[in-house]
Amino acid sequence: MRINVSKDILLKALQQVLKAVPANQQIPILAGVHIQALTNELVVTTCNSSMTIQYRIPGEDTSLTVQRIGEVVVPARYFCEIIRKSDAGMITLEVDRSLRLTISSEHTQIRLCGMDAVDYPAIHPAENHAVLKLAVNNQLLKASILQVAGAASLSEHRPVLTGVSFQYRNHRLQLTATNGIRLASRTIDVEHDAEIERHIIVPGRNLVEAVKIMDGEDRTTEVEVTNRHVRFTANHIMVQSALIEGEYPSLHHVIPHTFISEITIGTAPLLKAVERTTVLASESIIRLETTADRLRLLSQTAEIGDIEDEVSILEKNGEDFTISLNGKYVADILHGTSSEFVRLRFTGKMSPMVIHPKNDLSSTFFLITPVRTAK
Repeated sequence: MRINVSKDILLKALQQVLKAVPANQQIPILAGVHIQALTNELVVTTCNSSMTIQYRIPGEDTSLTVQRIGEVVVPARYFCEIIRKSDAGMITLEVDRSLRLTISSEHTQIRLCGMDAVDYPAIHPAENHAVLKLAVNNQLLKASILQVAGAASLSEHRPVLTGVSFQYRNHRLQLTATNGIRLASRTIDVEHDAEIERHIIVPGRNLVEAVKIMDGEDRTTEVEVTNRHVRFTANHIMVQSALIEGEYPSLHHVIPHTFISEITIGTAPLLKAVERTTVLASESIIRLETTADRLRLLSQTAEIGDIEDEVSILEKNGEDFTISLNGKYVADILHGTSSEFVRLRFTGKMSPMVIHPKNDLSSTFFLITPVRTAK
């Protein structure tokens, strides 16, 4: 293998794929980056036990010239650091018969011991056995994942709850996550020719990496689902994730459909008040109380102090209410919504509170289970 490639473009590719290499990886081949030179393309790949990230550098201009095809696996973090500290301009990568990679720039030659790419986990083409293929707007998919994935559990006690449920039915894709205390769900419209239903569970931590390939421009991300994986492809980058096996719990019975009262309030002022109140909130617990046209927020920590804040209510239906919630969870929800206003729906002091962005009442909602307190 012998290629000439722009340092900046190669470094960009390496910085993207390095996220799939754990710092404490004990298997040498999985601590490496797979470099493959094709006729007019350079493919850079890393993987771990549940995720693969692949970046394709096309030979469309002078930033890449493939002189001899081939492939090799080299230690990922060493290779990335070498490229990062190389001089600007073009870099030559050459692999000899002993799998030694020589990295040459204007004044420097560095040699790395490589590994045989035959031993690297293969990526099988998804198009040969995909059971569902969707094209989703980047902005829409990214916003949906960011709104929902934060509600997934961080505990491995129930593995299915560490993932995000993707339910495709009737040209609609519903994303749902819960840790048993809070729940987030968003449904988006997706164009697809076939009448098909599919349900998968994707690890939340892998989705956090997948959204990073979805830029803010009006482009699409290709989503391909197989029996064992889901693949997101956009902008020369592919993120493939293993699926979580198991049955996601039915949540229909925990979602309230009738409400005692509801209020509409400004997102920004409520977020600021929640963040202030949480500063002195013991175990992040804050109390919300409505009085006339005001929402009061209260918190305290024994022998430290207490906080009381107020926010104006814009619309109100029903009776006054009091409820105690985890302030951090409330702040996370408000951070994730782009709506100027949110609607809080109260179903009882010890029943879940439902929060909707006012500009998306029908397809996006968040649910928080209240905390039992002395008051």
